[in-house]
Amino acid sequence: MTKSVKLRHIAVIVTVIIVAIGMAVGTICHFLAGGFFNYGDEFASYKSVEVTTSVPEDPSGETLQTIASEELSSLGAYEVSFSRGTGYVPNTVVYKFYTSVDDAAISDAVSAIQSRFSQAGFEDSYVTSHVNDGVAEGVWQLNYVAIALASAAVFQAIYFAIRFKPGMALSALLTQLAAAGLYASLLAITRCPVGLEAIAFAAVAAIIAMICNGIFFDRVKKSFKDEANAKAQTLGLVSEGARSTFKISAFACIAALAAVVIFGVFAVIASPALATLAPFAACALAVVACAYSVGMFTPASYSLVCGMDRRAK
Repeated sequence: MTKSVKLRHIAVIVTVIIVAIGMAVGTICHFLAGGFFNYGDEFASYKSVEVTTSVPEDPSGETLQTIASEELSSLGAYEVSFSRGTGYVPNTVVYKFYTSVDDAAISDAVSAIQSRFSQAGFEDSYVTSHVNDGVAEGVWQLNYVAIALASAAVFQAIYFAIRFKPGMALSALLTQLAAAGLYASLLAITRCPVGLEAIAFAAVAAIIAMICNGIFFDRVKKSFKDEANAKAQTLGLVSEGARSTFKISAFACIAALAAVVIFGVFAVIASPALATLAPFAACALAVVACAYSVGMFTPASYSLVCGMDRRAK
């Protein structure tokens, strides 16, 4: 913790670099990989083609998969799923494409598949294309959460300015911005699926950061008021406050991470699939962003603005 104060400029620069890398990766993926984040089902925008054949006409679904692959593979689908039918439930294959794929190309492929099925005598087969605008449907949720978190950060800054000191309020506000930026950057860089649970984790991380920052600033404020520290250097008191509250902040973040691991284990036991871990990965990234922010960025940022706060003489 003392190093975070001594190397305060480096701690801030590292934070800025990580956020910048995340913004760059997200921007590139926005144009090339279907979105700034790797959106989950709630927010995913994509174009899809669904092709079906009846079981009597195509018992194994082999003809279905062959024709669909030959006509759709060249369009660059990012996900292909096949379900084999039984009885009156048809064989179904679904190709999902990024929204950047040309509509005319998809329409031509659909027409070609329909034509080939007609030539093969498949009377009960059909082909449909869809556009799922998940981001547009879920953007209001993201907007409301962003407004709520921004409001919470501002009210926290106001409270800290009244309860503690102006420099501490500014540092707390910068820490919340850093935590949010780091979390968003890590999601963009790792391409961890972003769904509704990622929003909840952002709120949890913000609350943990508020609590840890409050404990740290309370300790530093008491040191400032202590007449025995009147001649002590300000940076030394900030460093001592960070060191003395490190265990509390570490315990809060480790407890949150342990909860993620425990619930993740139970979730995998209940549903042994890799996709089950995606929400817990997002939560772990939120805890990591929070831990770095309160452990490194808060002492570093406050050591840069602590000159704003008067001390007892």
